[in-house]
Amino acid sequence: MVKINSIVSAVCLSFVLCINSLPALSYNENGAYAGLEFYGSTQMSREEVERFLGLRNGASYKSVASGVQRLKRELKARRMEANIQTVTGDGSDIYVSVDILGDETEMPSRILQDPHQVNFRSEEPVQLLEKLHQRLDFLEAQGRPASEEMRDGVKYFSDEPCNQLVKELIRHCEPMREELLYLIDHDPNAVRRNCAVELLSWAGEVPNTAMRLLPAVDDVDLTVRTQVTRYLFKSLPLLPDDFPYAEMVEVYSRDLSRPSHEDRSKSLYMLLALLKMHPELVRQVRSLDDKRIQQLKNRSVVPSIKLACAQFDRVFTRANVGLTDVTPNLDFLPP
Repeated sequence: MVKINSIVSAVCLSFVLCINSLPALSYNENGAYAGLEFYGSTQMSREEVERFLGLRNGASYKSVASGVQRLKRELKARRMEANIQTVTGDGSDIYVSVDILGDETEMPSRILQDPHQVNFRSEEPVQLLEKLHQRLDFLEAQGRPASEEMRDGVKYFSDEPCNQLVKELIRHCEPMREELLYLIDHDPNAVRRNCAVELLSWAGEVPNTAMRLLPAVDDVDLTVRTQVTRYLFKSLPLLPDDFPYAEMVEVYSRDLSRPSHEDRSKSLYMLLALLKMHPELVRQVRSLDDKRIQQLKNRSVVPSIKLACAQFDRVFTRANVGLTDVTPNLDFLPP
């Protein structure tokens, strides 16, 4: 359990934040540019992307931020859409990941059931969540960030004022679990869906909640998909043997092919975590994902992606020769 929890913390910290929806480069301001993650496009060449970024290896945090804004302006002028994300590598290295949208067949996304605005019986949980975020942001700004800890499927923190808010969240969210799940399936507002997924951390009944959240891994919105994965990842130790793990592998295999670094990263680590706990899934993962993993291994410049792909290589190689020890080694993740 201790090892799984450390893996969970590391992976959640490694999830990069999408520039389009959050402030760019919320990382070490002393970091230096180390390279471009770009998988090619029929609409814009790598040389063009590099020219608009205007960055050389070793460029400062501010230069990277300016380069990203310059590229975004050019894409807007050309009426092109892209997922542009900044990624931390080894130490203070900064990478820019660019995925031009529209080159390939659009990835399948789930269709909301009877989409309509869904109202909670009470908005107090949303207000409590906002207060919790404010407290966490304050602690972060003070240089003493609160760490998360899971207790029987409930998210707590190392800060007592945060945990006082958690107690109130539990009181409100447990009776509202069905409402939260209903909103996630029906409300077209991605901000509301994202909020509802986060509130499920205090709603209990983890195995059933996790099973019903699986379709939301295919949500059209990146922030919702990421929030769902955070919930599912932390829930893995609590899921029973008869959980639909094969279905979970299928949804994360689709997610692995989505055009964003964040989707690639969280899918790789989710699949590795599933193999760590359930080695019998190796044949399914290899069948669905080997080709994509080899592509990422050969073309990625981001260390975390390359290390994850190396673990899949090790697992698949051992499985190919009939060895039974096919669990990945995740010790390369930061503590």
